[in-house]
Amino acid sequence: MSALNQNQLVLPILETIDGAGGPVPTAALYDQVAARVGVGEDVRTHRAEVGNTGQTYNLYERSVRWAQQRAKLQGLIERVEDRHWRLTGKGKNTLRSAVPGIVITIFTTEHGVALYGHAEDAVGHINDNSVQLILTSPPYPLIREKEYGNVQADEYIEWFLGLAKDWPRKLTSTGSIVLNLADVWERGRPSLSLYQERLLLRLVDDLGLRLCARYAWLNPSKMPAPAEWVTVRKVRVKPSLEQVYWLSPHDHPYADNRQVLRPYSDSMKARLAAGGEKRANRPSGYQLAEGAFGADNGGSIPDNLIVAAGTESNSTYIRACKEHGIPVHPARFPASVPEHFVRLLTREGDVVYDPCGGSLKTGEVAEKLGRRWISSELNLEYLLGARYRFAGAA
Repeated sequence: MSALNQNQLVLPILETIDGAGGPVPTAALYDQVAARVGVGEDVRTHRAEVGNTGQTYNLYERSVRWAQQRAKLQGLIERVEDRHWRLTGKGKNTLRSAVPGIVITIFTTEHGVALYGHAEDAVGHINDNSVQLILTSPPYPLIREKEYGNVQADEYIEWFLGLAKDWPRKLTSTGSIVLNLADVWERGRPSLSLYQERLLLRLVDDLGLRLCARYAWLNPSKMPAPAEWVTVRKVRVKPSLEQVYWLSPHDHPYADNRQVLRPYSDSMKARLAAGGEKRANRPSGYQLAEGAFGADNGGSIPDNLIVAAGTESNSTYIRACKEHGIPVHPARFPASVPEHFVRLLTREGDVVYDPCGGSLKTGEVAEKLGRRWISSELNLEYLLGARYRFAGAA
């Protein structure tokens, strides 16, 4: 059992003690935690020498004891009598929602790790200069609070700056940050908040970031909201765009648009077959040389509009959540949004970090593309559901 697995055992220990309804002896924890996390009998009973003492130990039980001590040091459990343990108030709260200052590994995959905790704490567990791409869709500063949590608009900018202050030093020398931020309406009137513009200025002025590109994500399945102005008074149209900003603390972050080329249109294929354009002067003043656009580059360079409907309704993730009685995250990325940026801004083996992981769609995309990934989320139920996105999660 590795050190990472020891950290993963903290949550099963808390759940086991909580389920017992009273103090649990360490000996009982061994078997109950093994059953909870699916440890096979071969691992459960394996013994090996530790150090140069010549003495052998049960490695699984040793990991449980280390995890137990970790939980004790974090104030999550306490010993009430010889070799018996119970949850503290802090431990009980941790099972319901993330406690500031505590970060627990919920599961790992071949390429990634899912962390349970506040993003401000989780980032401290990531090495400096190790992340190639931070890609996230943080909670928006909504007027009405959503079940997944959000900050009021007037507090949002300071909250976000506190969240992101450590991000630049976590990036590699060619790393990038991609933020998905939706429009927010002002309370009581049909006008938009300028929080995005204010936040961008602060990110540049306070954190030293540079704005590399603006994208628009067109979601045709967006609901006609706010209903007061769109469907009741009918003074606004349905807002179907969300903003995506690519930033970096570096002048020349890594990017390769050859990794996101689109298939050529039929007209472009015909142009290639004809050897390109004929020499011509366009009305705009642009001069086309003979044979212009005649080289086959494998596809066309995409523009900065991403069209992707958020209509996922019967995926493996959703079916598994419903089957196990776990709430489905209400605000999920369509895969094509993170996929564009993972392909454009990273290479295989690079690290992608999503501080506000949600249902871990970014992690799923990174896993499929051979990138390493880290995601943090403060809602335990969302992480338990996200586990079903990964066949090899442990």
